[in-house]
Amino acid sequence: MTLPKFILELQGRENQDRCLQAIRTRYLLILVVWTFVVATYLLWGMTFYLTPIHIVAGVLLLANTFYYYLTRRWQFPLTVVIVSTITDVIAITVLVYFTGGLNSMFFALYLVQILGVSLFLNLPFGAVVIAWAVIVVGAMKALESVGLIASSSLFIPTTHSELTNIIIWLVFQAITFCLVAFLGGNLSNKLKFQERELKRKRDLEKLYEELQKANESKARLLVNVSHHLRTPLTSILGFSELLFSQDKGELQREEFAKIIYSESQHLTRLVDDILYLSELQADRIEWHLVETDILKMATEAVNARQGLALQKGLTLTVDSRAASPPIYGDFDRLTDVISRLIDNAIKFTIEGAIKVGITSEQDNACVY
Repeated sequence: MTLPKFILELQGRENQDRCLQAIRTRYLLILVVWTFVVATYLLWGMTFYLTPIHIVAGVLLLANTFYYYLTRRWQFPLTVVIVSTITDVIAITVLVYFTGGLNSMFFALYLVQILGVSLFLNLPFGAVVIAWAVIVVGAMKALESVGLIASSSLFIPTTHSELTNIIIWLVFQAITFCLVAFLGGNLSNKLKFQERELKRKRDLEKLYEELQKANESKARLLVNVSHHLRTPLTSILGFSELLFSQDKGELQREEFAKIIYSESQHLTRLVDDILYLSELQADRIEWHLVETDILKMATEAVNARQGLALQKGLTLTVDSRAASPPIYGDFDRLTDVISRLIDNAIKFTIEGAIKVGITSEQDNACVY
């Protein structure tokens, strides 16, 4: 993903909710850390200046409220996240400076900030942690090396015993762990939600493609149906007009009537095919399974198509070499299958004869 595209995505309206969630979470973090610092100062007498901590907490709360107002009113998620991240880093650095530098227990808040930024940006957690850790530690070491930050040898200086220091350290680590778990859980949920949305998007795209293909198939079907319906209708209309002619003899009129009847049968089959396709698509096919005679079925199909065969000068017969056993099936559907086979044979046979054969093998009937 290129940087301009990434920035455009962050500026989208859909990121407003993520920005508002990050701002609400920041309220919780500020109040928890501020309360902990004040409690440890009052109860155990930590030896740092409390006034700068109050100033930092107050400024953060005011700034956070301003960011919330900006996001709700003008919807500037990208600007807000950049400015608020810079403010957070400065505030954490000031807090660390006044509580022992690199040895300060509040140094762990940088990890919380890393998770907060990762939560908003939906970035892979590991790479972000490594990058931020290198940047923050490197910057702190550089400032300390030039004397701008003084490092204390004590992890948390108090006026009480070492046991008290350990208890305070454990309490803060527990709080930090809970905050990290909370933000990490949110980050994980965000990433899972993003994956689900991506999968849903892919499914919708696949469904859209399938619908497009279905629409294209329907369009082709309509064209083919229109063409096939027009052919027999043209013949029926043409020969019907010839029947009304006074100069035609009885033999010609009889021939015209046979052609009209044959084309009407063809038209009926086309309509039946369309209805059958619609039933298949709607999954409304009903099967009527009964015991039936396959030879009778083939004979009826051959008799119904004798007219088509005679028009092409073909001989159409039934060849039954042995008595066929009764079969169990849908009479109309099986008859339709045999009729289609005969239609194809008549259509693609130029001259000669067509035989529909019936044989039996054990308990099975074979049509060829």
